[in-house]
Amino acid sequence: MIEKKVLTPKYDEVEKKLGYKFSNRELLETALTHTTHANTYGGESNQRLEFLGDAVLGVVVAEFLYRNFSEREGVLSKMRSRLVDEENLSKLIDKMGLKTHLRVSEGSAHELQNLHSVKADLFEAILGAIFLDSNFHTASGWCLNKLGIDKNNAKKKIVATKDYKSLLQEAMQQQGKKVVYKLIKQEGKPHEREYTIQISVDGVLGATATNTSKKLAEMEVAKKTLKDKGLL
Repeated sequence: MIEKKVLTPKYDEVEKKLGYKFSNRELLETALTHTTHANTYGGESNQRLEFLGDAVLGVVVAEFLYRNFSEREGVLSKMRSRLVDEENLSKLIDKMGLKTHLRVSEGSAHELQNLHSVKADLFEAILGAIFLDSNFHTASGWCLNKLGIDKNNAKKKIVATKDYKSLLQEAMQQQGKKVVYKLIKQEGKPHEREYTIQISVDGVLGATATNTSKKLAEMEVAKKTLKDKGLL
């Protein structure tokens, strides 16, 4: 029989970090239990809570974006993807200082507690636990608070991709504006050629960028324009 060597988490400290007090602390314990711990020492892992939390997270963010933005479905999908991706959720766990409270099998703590995927699952499991412990309204408020989004800053978090041209195109289309990229200079030998691109939005000349690739130069001016317009 395997002896349990992992200490019980300090739930008061965890709840303080979460900013939420559980009525049923068994839900919190389960949310903090990784599969390796459950397989080694018994008990339920956080996989089922993660499954539930993932669904709650999707609804919370989708509802927020639907109510606050008039963009088309494609743009809303990109915004949602950036907000709920593994890296972002992992950073939230780090920010709350929760990764060391994850219960894992002996000897695997350092490896597992630093994986983006594991920390993202932990966030979703905690959200699922809060939902079961309270209600959708409370879980939604906690989730949006931890995501740190509101109507004014959510659009700045849409960079789910480095395709700045597409992001700018979609944003300007919503405003009925036309984006044009113009080659204004080309110099150098054929194998060392550099291209300078200038962008114009609705006929107004904007940023320029020089690169050995036209495509990369266009990406650079699109990125500059997104920053100038407060969209990045």
